[in-house]
Amino acid sequence: MDHHPRSRRTEARMADSAPFRFSPRPNRAAEIAWNEWGDAAFERARHEAKPVLLGISAVWCHWCHVMDETSYSDEGVIRLINDHYVPIRVDNDRRPDINARYNMGGWPTTAFLTPEGEVMAGLTYVPPDQMRDVLTRVNSYFRENRSDIDAKAAELAASRSAAQLASTAGELTDQIFRDALDAASDAYDPVHGGFGGEPKFPHTDAIELLLRAHLRDGDRDALAMARKTLDNMCGGGTYDHVWGGFFRYSTKRDWSIPHYEKMLEDNAQLLRALLRLYRITGDAAHRRYVDATIAYIDEWLSDAETGAFYGSQDADEEFYPLSADERARRTAPDVDPTVYTSWNAMAIGAWLDASWTLDRPELERRALRALDFLWDRMQDGGVMFRYLAGDGPRVPGLLEDQAWTAAACLDAYEVAGRPQDLERARTLARAMIDRLAEPDGGFFDRPSDGDSAGLMTFRQKPAKENAVAAGVLVRLSRLLRELEFEEAARRALRGYAGIVASQGHFAAAYAIAVDQLLNPGADVRIVARDDGSSAAMRRAALRLPMPDRLVSVIDPGDREALDREGLPADPVPAAYVCYGSLCSALAASADDLFETAARTREAYERTRRPEPLARPRGGRMASD
Repeated sequence: MDHHPRSRRTEARMADSAPFRFSPRPNRAAEIAWNEWGDAAFERARHEAKPVLLGISAVWCHWCHVMDETSYSDEGVIRLINDHYVPIRVDNDRRPDINARYNMGGWPTTAFLTPEGEVMAGLTYVPPDQMRDVLTRVNSYFRENRSDIDAKAAELAASRSAAQLASTAGELTDQIFRDALDAASDAYDPVHGGFGGEPKFPHTDAIELLLRAHLRDGDRDALAMARKTLDNMCGGGTYDHVWGGFFRYSTKRDWSIPHYEKMLEDNAQLLRALLRLYRITGDAAHRRYVDATIAYIDEWLSDAETGAFYGSQDADEEFYPLSADERARRTAPDVDPTVYTSWNAMAIGAWLDASWTLDRPELERRALRALDFLWDRMQDGGVMFRYLAGDGPRVPGLLEDQAWTAAACLDAYEVAGRPQDLERARTLARAMIDRLAEPDGGFFDRPSDGDSAGLMTFRQKPAKENAVAAGVLVRLSRLLRELEFEEAARRALRGYAGIVASQGHFAAAYAIAVDQLLNPGADVRIVARDDGSSAAMRRAALRLPMPDRLVSVIDPGDREALDREGLPADPVPAAYVCYGSLCSALAASADDLFETAARTREAYERTRRPEPLARPRGGRMASD
């Protein structure tokens, strides 16, 4: 028997096109008359005067499967739901915007709503006996207290509107980065690495914050914390030592007992952090875990036909502790073959990083193929769709999909030098500003022209996704010399200036974005023809050990670009390193570039005065 997921591709894609997905093990959950999320379901609830049962599940979630196999397979539960409720089932990965508004603290989420979409009560996993009791009591309460419920719903709506007006806005200063770094240090576990107690999640943004502090300021303590965290994750139970790849989190503080689901999102971001650590340390152990993670994703979470990446692999606490030989005799945990846009963009960025870090050009080709697939199949008019189902892309315009795809396009432009990727990033950024920006600053998580059911009329501005968006805009402004993008980033970030005080190391991504804005790294401009002569220079530029370096290649025949940058057409190839308006003399070879960049950085650090992103023609030379 072939247990490889690709042998089941047709079957998996047929299941992927179904509106609802249930546990792969025997269950009766499909006997519940589930509705898809939308105005029609809530209109039916109003017409029939019934409460709504909202179930949010995930295909990788162990307890979601248990809920399907137990409570949702119980005869009494099925009857009570079908007779007295309008049941709606939502997939967390496909609709993160719904999950963000209704999650009750985990998966599965079991929420009881009014016909207007307000939450009356909510739980996570509910066993059958308790579920029957809860269904009966909620239904009785709903029927006997409609006026009180409606009044409370109105109060909740009013308070939510007031909360939307509240702001943590303030000035953007370097203190934000320092405060976030202090918060990460305070939360750090000096015994086992990582942050906090148990359950213990990777908190990859906090790891990246620590690595950034080392690259930016030579902070060896920050490097030690990041290294111990990744070393202990890789060496412990959170890493799959048979197939490779990271499990989602550890139930124990020492990383020993994982929750066994494997997510593309987590593996892509942890791979990128591991690559950054490997570039700093050169440790062969870090290289082995990088290679093993790439191999796992390539083997289990990849579509050989399209180049795209799959979403996740199921948790199975009986399967993963087995040896390789024992696993080969068992059916492997199911793989979700759905293409999720933001997660694919994260993987594309990691693959591009790996291509030049490891000298593996085939990874670059794979990443570009996946990016082209997203652009061709998941994009329309500059708007990205959330996921690809059997009948086409669905759920347009979510902020996380726009921002992460734009970031992947910029990564591709730096690594491969394809002009279309820079233009794609610009297109996505403009659509993001046009459709999702609030005039006072920041970006909503979803467009206003989406569905209006339940709480979806209340648009949120998530800090993490706003940080990703702001980082994209800062990079675009530096590459294109278009200050409107920098100003949009600044407006977005100002709205969260107080977030570190309340969220600590959870605000690490925001602090990184602020640092990107306030302390832009080196701009490496390579003047070279598109004939391969710049390849070595580009690789050297990508490997400069500094945060936020940007790499671009200008053809010597492009007079407009040369004039804009104040650069000569000869000699070629030649590289120039700029910090703000301070630019180096030319570096004529890859070997010269490292010394030139270091010298220019030292000169810039001596000045450390604010410089505009728009560098005037003929910028001051470091050797002047």
